[in-house]
Amino acid sequence: MKSRVGSSGRPERGAAAGPFWAIVQADLRSLFRSRITYGWLLAAVFIQVVRTLGSHGTGTVSDIVSSGLGDFVYIWALVLVGLSASSVSSEAGELADSIMSKSVTRTDYVLAKFAARITYSLVTFSVVTAVLVGLSLKLEVGDYDPYGLATAILLVALALVTLTTLGVGLSVVMPSSVTAIVALLVLWYSMTVLFPVVGLGLLSPGSLLVLLPDLVGGAFSWEVWETAAAFAAVTLASAALSSVYFYMKDV
Repeated sequence: MKSRVGSSGRPERGAAAGPFWAIVQADLRSLFRSRITYGWLLAAVFIQVVRTLGSHGTGTVSDIVSSGLGDFVYIWALVLVGLSASSVSSEAGELADSIMSKSVTRTDYVLAKFAARITYSLVTFSVVTAVLVGLSLKLEVGDYDPYGLATAILLVALALVTLTTLGVGLSVVMPSSVTAIVALLVLWYSMTVLFPVVGLGLLSPGSLLVLLPDLVGGAFSWEVWETAAAFAAVTLASAALSSVYFYMKDV
């Protein structure tokens, strides 16, 4: 990709970001055209519809929403693990050719991968959650607080951003996609199940889900904000460390 220059000889504004946006757009097009995406969304939406309709007259908004959000942590996380942990290691050949030809910098490439995979995770999460919440609110049970409901959704979205960031980071560090996927599966479900046992509940998506029913009902606690801060810290640390490693590694 050629950089455009102005009359002063300097790159035009936005030209330097051209490779970054090109990689982001290409990655997102590939992801959203995948049969995996369509199959996942159809299955996820179907489950939410069945869950909500089956709970009509017996379930509450907080229970239904919490259960639906839990699917992303325990079930749909498997899809995000596979897609994020294979993002860089699966393109080793194309990556080396691109960087050697100087058409794209290392920084452009790795940041674009983070941006594309995080965007994909949030968009798919938003689609399924919109269906879940929209149907749940039709129940004649006013046991939810709008701010609590929004906070609960944002916290689970943050957990998924953390998962995606860890996946891309491991894909940078690990030599193969299979190794990165296995490592992330072990790490994620260890965080979910085992971390509370060893006193690291703030980093456990499973512990977060325990807080959701009360949070949806409007019961805010300090533990909620501590958990959010812990996930944000892990996300930033993972992105920073893996980016530095990628910048220094031999491709």
